[in-house]
Amino acid sequence: MLKIRLLLWSVCLLLIFSSVGACAENESSSVVIQKDRGLIDWSQNYIEATGLAVAPTGTTGPQAMALARRGAIVDLQRNLLEFLVGVQVDARTTMDDFMASDRVRSEVHGMIRNIELLEGAWDEKAYTVTGRIRLPQLLVCVTPEITARQPQPAPAPRNTQSSAPANPPRTAGRFTGLVIDARHLPVVPSLAFNVVDESGREVYGINFADPAFAARSGLATYYNNIEYARGEIRVATNPIVTTAVRLGSDNIAIVIPNSAAARVRGSSYDFRKECKVIIVVK
Repeated sequence: MLKIRLLLWSVCLLLIFSSVGACAENESSSVVIQKDRGLIDWSQNYIEATGLAVAPTGTTGPQAMALARRGAIVDLQRNLLEFLVGVQVDARTTMDDFMASDRVRSEVHGMIRNIELLEGAWDEKAYTVTGRIRLPQLLVCVTPEITARQPQPAPAPRNTQSSAPANPPRTAGRFTGLVIDARHLPVVPSLAFNVVDESGREVYGINFADPAFAARSGLATYYNNIEYARGEIRVATNPIVTTAVRLGSDNIAIVIPNSAAARVRGSSYDFRKECKVIIVVK
């Protein structure tokens, strides 16, 4: 009996340490832009900020805490809005460029009013609260504008042996995602981008994604560790792993080899609809 108990404890400890190690590796692989009183996490797809407010003079007890909490939420909303307008929609534009639209502005303020509150703390003097906005919400907000700005696709090339056919048969195998190693390029994490082959024909972008999946997970996630990205659940278990050739002239398109593009188009499972794409950046 004692041996069995020791064996069970050993297994439990192994699982705990494995879990801690996986979490630590995830954190070290994440692409996070830290700012004063907040951050943008491009790996977990959220903006997070904090709000702080002191209780009004002359108030005590539950009333002081309630008023301080209300002020902290207002401060949190202001900080999140400041982060939000700076989020890259693509390599050339930020959310601020879209705020001139009455519809976008209205939807953004709706998000700010309905932020995800994570935790609050009261020290008898001031209240601190943390909250998040999911980046895919912003993608949904600006999708009509992004779609309207989409350039016409490049015509299919003729008589070029290196180019994939326009409608290849799905015989390349069953792939479960796409991992693009772009660490050698100045890729800017953004809500929207295009992946094209070497002749400029689109392989992936907002037009390939199912809107429901894009609204939940965004078009892609970003990591800075290629080995972690290969095994990430988003693209598991058999992703296409390729190295980007270059960026397009507008820095919005990521160019991948024709051979990789052919495997994407020929996969018997079209993972693009479910946005199973990871971009590895430096």
